[in-house]
Amino acid sequence: FLKLMEESVSELKGEEPMDDLEPEINLPMSAFIPEDYIADIDQRLSAYWRLSRISHMDEISGIKEELIDRYGKLPDEVSNLLMKIVFKVRAIKAGIKKLDVAGKQLVLHLSHQHQANPHGIVDLIVSEKKRFRLTPDHKLTVTLSDGQKTGLLTQTKYILKEIAHHVNA
Repeated sequence: FLKLMEESVSELKGEEPMDDLEPEINLPMSAFIPEDYIADIDQRLSAYWRLSRISHMDEISGIKEELIDRYGKLPDEVSNLLMKIVFKVRAIKAGIKKLDVAGKQLVLHLSHQHQANPHGIVDLIVSEKKRFRLTPDHKLTVTLSDGQKTGLLTQTKYILKEIAHHVNA
């Protein structure tokens, strides 16, 4: 109801209502809930639904603990799915609409509409010119330093956190 009210007020003011940011996260890993982990389709769909609704980092650890408690040790695919959720939450905070990790390159598609201070990206780029590059079509490319998958993902999490700090200051 509040969302509808905000949209109506924006329209009355002549402003374009802002859509929710639903970032696309593309990582080189399998991320799903295997049938042999949660056999019941209804429970599996419920888990996917709950995971899709996560909007804060602290919710992720709660669901992770619940999954382990109910179904046992997490398979790699479920851990990867939780990692994608972490990236999604951080991407929303950073105003990123699409994230691609390919090799040692991280490509972030920026949504200036979802950043309180979009000029903060410029400060970040200037601080590390060799590492960050902004393309004319608002893609921020970042060269990652470690070729191992876990190292690349750790760097990506840190970069998203750093961008969120700059664009929300």
